[in-house]
Amino acid sequence: MRIIGIDPGSHRAGYAVLEKASSKIRILTYGTVEVPPRTPSPENLLLLKKGLNEVLEEFSPTIASVEEMFFAKNKKTASRVFESRGVLLITLAEKNIQILEPTVSQIKKGTTGSGTADKKQIRHALKLLLNIDLLKGHDDSWDAVAAAYVGLSMSSSPLFRISR
Repeated sequence: MRIIGIDPGSHRAGYAVLEKASSKIRILTYGTVEVPPRTPSPENLLLLKKGLNEVLEEFSPTIASVEEMFFAKNKKTASRVFESRGVLLITLAEKNIQILEPTVSQIKKGTTGSGTADKKQIRHALKLLLNIDLLKGHDDSWDAVAAAYVGLSMSSSPLFRISR
């Protein structure tokens, strides 16, 4: 089974593709889809869609775990992230990829055991859980790895099978 984890953003979206075979989980790829600063909308949305499509075509995941949107104080920023999240969800739906939407606190709890863990604790937990030495790149890509990891757990739930 292959799953893609996605951490949505208006000008950078983190992604990670994990593969589970038997009880072994390995990271196939992770990184970010980057949009140049000050790229106007909707051009930024088209670039995010194109970048995600490239990852989907190369790795062919069957399930996606897209981090649920948090509450943001800045309405303008929140609006842009909601727009990009919508484009990312549509892109997944166009490929008939089943979508899970864990909350930030579910991702934190699913990786560290605590719903209030910070990014450093999550990164440390991922190193232990996935037996990796170093995660490089932006926080967005690590968040996507965590979303994918938690998505794997959610996808093995009997409730997930009922909703399909």
